[in-house]
Amino acid sequence: MPRPAWVLKFVAVLLPGLVSCVAPDSRPSLVVHRDSAGVRIVEALGPLWGDSSLWSIDPEPRVDLVRSGSGSAHEFFRVRDVRQRPDGSVVVADRGSQEVRLYSPEGRFLGSAGGVGDGPGEFRNLWKVEPSADDVLALDQRGRITVFAPDLGPTHTFDLSARAFDLHGLGDGTVVVEVFSFAETPPGTQVIRSPRALLRYDRAGARIDSLGETAGGEEVARVIDDRPISGPPLFRREGHVAANDDVILEGSADLMEVRERSVTGDVVRILRIPDYPLSLTDEEVAAEREAQFDIELPPGATFPPFLRQFIEELPAPAARPAYADILVDPAGAVWLELYRGRSEQDRPQAWLVLDADGTWLGTVEAPNDFAVMDVAMDAVLGVWTDELGVEHPRVLTLARTPTGM
Repeated sequence: MPRPAWVLKFVAVLLPGLVSCVAPDSRPSLVVHRDSAGVRIVEALGPLWGDSSLWSIDPEPRVDLVRSGSGSAHEFFRVRDVRQRPDGSVVVADRGSQEVRLYSPEGRFLGSAGGVGDGPGEFRNLWKVEPSADDVLALDQRGRITVFAPDLGPTHTFDLSARAFDLHGLGDGTVVVEVFSFAETPPGTQVIRSPRALLRYDRAGARIDSLGETAGGEEVARVIDDRPISGPPLFRREGHVAANDDVILEGSADLMEVRERSVTGDVVRILRIPDYPLSLTDEEVAAEREAQFDIELPPGATFPPFLRQFIEELPAPAARPAYADILVDPAGAVWLELYRGRSEQDRPQAWLVLDADGTWLGTVEAPNDFAVMDVAMDAVLGVWTDELGVEHPRVLTLARTPTGM
């Protein structure tokens, strides 16, 4: 499979100096460890796999939930999440129907909960689902979390009284929630980036602690012809968070770096790839700016002049974000989705993988038109969109070829 250009460039420059003409047992280490103010810093100097990928995702689905049954339970629109539970069953958050749906490991429909409304187990804007032990947690973007029993019967709901962005279950049964917050910005600031608070709750909805803040998403706010307008900048940076058992991983995507926090919020480890190439060319910036004009307009409508001016005056970034998402698999490996701009969406997703000890393994590519949403030991889950725009939640086989240093 073709590799992203910036990955190949980095490998070509770095690897010859690391592995040139030396016996395997005398090869220099690809990982450097050091401590700084009580924080363990792990720096990966090159990919263990070189410029190839020893792990692969089979494009032929193990399960396709559109094809594994019939009726409305196998029709999907605006899928927000596809997650695997410990028993292998699959949970889907379908935003179109505002339903949480449950399927057997083979794709048989087992039941659903939700629907549009304000009552117990109902949603106005279903945003995320999170399997937690035998239960399923569902987040409404208004800041309401519903706890469902294994059969998707709602057990209780609690309101965060704040607009929530995401939730992450921990091994002790507590929940970390990303909550929008707003910071004052100096006058004349072109790009605004308010942080998100990380708050920890117990399963009954009682707030345990604040774990600090993580980076939010960038926005540009302007006034054009007395009209306030805001929108994302070119190559927008967004903070990302993931959790696994008793650790929380978060990063700003400014660099190829993630921070590991304990359940009390302390930063205990930093995983990074120093000098990972993120610089943008003038041609890439121009293509990204042009892609912003690709907006579907009503018949007979013309592109609004104020919006055209807004796009034309967006600042040109010097570097792309390092990644667009963070996932953690059951073995503790960290998956970072390499960022693709709006002009680059014809490329398949590519995921840079760091082993649990911080070793940079290499990059795994997803099949064309498939968006990865969860990683298991032998499978990835997500959504494949066909040529007609139909969404297919799928389980694909992940083959992990054993590697060693």
